[in-house]
Parts: sequence; structure tokens; C-alpha cells
Amino acid sequence: MLKTLLHKNYLIYGGSILFSRGLEYAVLFFAAHYLTKNDYGELEFYKKLIEVVSSVLAFGFPILLLSYTRSRESKLYFYILSILFVIGLSTISIFIGLFYADWLILLPALIFFALFFTGGIAQSYQLVQNGSNYASIYKMAVAFLFYTAMFVLIYFYNVKGKAFIYPSYLLLPIAILFSYVTISATKINFGKVRRYWKLFRGLLSSSFTLVISNFSSMMFLYIDILVIKLISLSPNAEIAEFSFGLNVASILLIVANTLVQVDIEKLKNQRGYLNILNKKILTLTLSLALFLLIGYYLLINSGYFDSYKYTFVLFMFILTGKIFATFSNLFGTNLAILKKFKVNLYINLSVLMLNLIVCVVVYRLFGLLGIAISGAVILAIRYFIFRFFSKKYYSSANFKAL
Repeated sequence: MLKTLLHKNYLIYGGSILFSRGLEYAVLFFAAHYLTKNDYGELEFYKKLIEVVSSVLAFGFPILLLSYTRSRESKLYFYILSILFVIGLSTISIFIGLFYADWLILLPALIFFALFFTGGIAQSYQLVQNGSNYASIYKMAVAFLFYTAMFVLIYFYNVKGKAFIYPSYLLLPIAILFSYVTISATKINFGKVRRYWKLFRGLLSSSFTLVISNFSSMMFLYIDILVIKLISLSPNAEIAEFSFGLNVASILLIVANTLVQVDIEKLKNQRGYLNILNKKILTLTLSLALFLLIGYYLLINSGYFDSYKYTFVLFMFILTGKIFATFSNLFGTNLAILKKFKVNLYINLSVLMLNLIVCVVVYRLFGLLGIAISGAVILAIRYFIFRFFSKKYYSSANFKAL
């Protein structure tokens, strides 16, 4: 088991995620120490808002590229069509600015995240078309540029709560130029573009299902922040406390993201690999969770984060929830590979609604700790539902037809 977990591809791709997330946490921890709680809470709110809304703008295409495409040709043309679709959708969405003025400020960041940032369309394309090693370099380069720009804005230009928005203004034109050069180097057959458009268009209903499912999944992770923002009498300060622990616990997601994305082709083509990959994820997740528990205790008692010194119990329940969220990743992805998009949607949407109702009630009764406990319980319920349906359909799947 240890030998397979230390496979070169895992280490390289996992290293790129650690590098990217390491930069993210370094800047976020700096911001938590440097900014006031209110300014840090505002920054975290915009961060969560951009991550959620950009996942809608991406329209499920990252998952579609990972799970649906097989040939190199189909990957290329689906990538091109995905970019064009997102740009068209973004152009139409400008009208939202008539009702929500901040939309025009957020739009460049939303486009950048949907197309080019971690989890976006370009990264999924690089992963399936050029392999995990190439995707690792791409991921690290984008993360370095983004978080360096964010640090500069906070430290040198006194940009506070909106520091997560403005780096995209610089990087979006560069990323578009890079994509144009990459695509133009390939001979594009416009006859094939039209043919793939017909197939692409036929998949939009499935893709829309993925949009709602992915949105529900992300909102499930961030619904706590939304409830705090809408109900709390001091939302930014409480968002800062909750997000500080949430950011550390989210490191756990690196495990599932790394193993699932590196082995996505094996998962699509090898019967029985679901159980093998699940054992790897269980082993690494529980080991890392123990490390994070000890690390968080030392962090908040280091003297640099006195404002968060009494959040350890809160963190324990947030971490428990993230353990189950990490376990769920594999089974949710497997349902997408099996093209059970509606099953994925129904699970995420129903559990999201349950979580929203419970969050509002427990927050009014028990505050932040109530949200953390209820979130952990509902994430556990979501995991067992995902696991049940994933194994059910996996056992009867025809892998030659996938």
C-alpha cells in the first residue's frame, strides 16, 4: 500500500497541489494576521463568492472534460467549445450589473476562475490531454502569479477586503493569450468544430445538471458562510473565525483531489479500481487529519493568531466534516463517470436544502459551534448516500461502454 501511495505521479501532482495550496494558505494566514477581523472576513466572503459563482459559470465543463472525453481530438474540441461557451455566457451576464453593481467588478475574476484557475476548464484539459505532470506545472505557475499578486496588493497597496478580486484583472489577458497560442499551434478543422458542436450541444442538458450539482456541492461547503453573512450581527468577524479553521481543514481535500485526478483514466477504464482508490484515500485522509489537528493547536497558540486562540473545539468539528467531504469526492466523481448526473444532482440538492434549514436553526440556537456540528453530521449523511449509489451503479456498469 505504501509503495502505491508514493507513486511518482501522485508525488508530482500532489506536490503541485501542496505548492498551490501552500501559497494560498501563506497569503491567507498573512492576511488573517495583518488585516483586521472585519477586513479579513470581507476577503473570505469574496473568496467564497467567487469560487461558488465561477463554478456555475464553468457550466460543468471541467467535470465533463475529465469524465466524458476519450480521444485526444474530442478533448481538444470540447476544450475550445467550452471556452467559447463560457465567454458567451459571461457576455450575456453583463446585464446582471444593472441590478447588482459589484457584478461588473467581480466578472473578470469569475471568468478567470472558471476558465484558468485551479479546478477550471483549462486545468482539466491539461490534465486529460497532456497528463498530470504538465498539469502540475500549469497549476503551480497560475497559483504563483495569482497569490504573489494578492500579497503585493495587501502589503504594498493597502488593498483589503477586495484583494482576492483584483489579481485576475492582470492575469486574465495573459491566460487568454496563452490559450490562444496553445490552440492555434494545433491544426483546427472547422468541419470537426461543427460536428463536435452538435455533440457538445446535445450534452448541454447533462452539463447543466452538472452545473446545478456542482453548485449544490460547493454551496454545501460554503452555506455556513452565507448563513453567517445573512443572520449574524457581526458577520465579517464571525466569518473570519469560521473561515480560519475552514481553510486549514480544507487541506484534507488535497488527498482526494490528487488521487482521483491523477488516476481518473484508471477509474474510467479499470473495473475494481474504485475500491483500490478508496482505500488509498481513507489511509491518507485519516493520517493527514491527525497531523492537521495537532498543527492547528500549535498554530493558534503560537502568539501570531491570538484572535483565533479559542477556536480549537470549533475546528475539531469543521475538520470532522471535511473528513467526510474528502471521502465523498471519489464517489461523486464516480457517479459522473458512470453518467449518473441526475443521481449526483438529486443527492447534492436535497442534502443542500436540508443543510440550509438546519444551519439557520442551529445557528440561532448555538452559534458557530452549532453550524460546525450540524455540518459534520450532514456531510457524513451525504457521504454514505454517495457511497451507496456509487457502489450500486458501479457493480452493474459495462466498462467497455463507458
